[in-house]
Amino acid sequence: MIKAKIHSIQNHDNINWVEFFAQKHKLYMLALELDEKASIDQEVVLAFKSSECLLSKINLANTFLNTLHAKIIDIFQGQIITVIRLESEICTFETQISTFEFLEQVYQKNDFVFAYIHPSALFIKEYVC
Repeated sequence: MIKAKIHSIQNHDNINWVEFFAQKHKLYMLALELDEKASIDQEVVLAFKSSECLLSKINLANTFLNTLHAKIIDIFQGQIITVIRLESEICTFETQISTFEFLEQVYQKNDFVFAYIHPSALFIKEYVC
């Protein structure tokens, strides 16, 4: 989970584009529905499904993907799915990838990777009072 503050909200035809600041990181969320509590400077806790995160050893430099540079701190290799635990400046999180991809990419504990989260995968888990 990521603690962040809402920086801006754009709405058109009930589609919302929300920009957040989490420390020095900018994050984006694309949402069809937005709670009425959502407002500028509102503190929130953001989350995403572990299966909605793409890993890469190289920076794809796509400014509209949420990008976290993170260190692999643990690996749980299964026969079909591998869970990788990562730690970035703003959060600790897990991602699930196929074991085939894991073996192909040769990810190892203590490697630094780029984790990409599509704006439609990010959601507000909690509004902080």
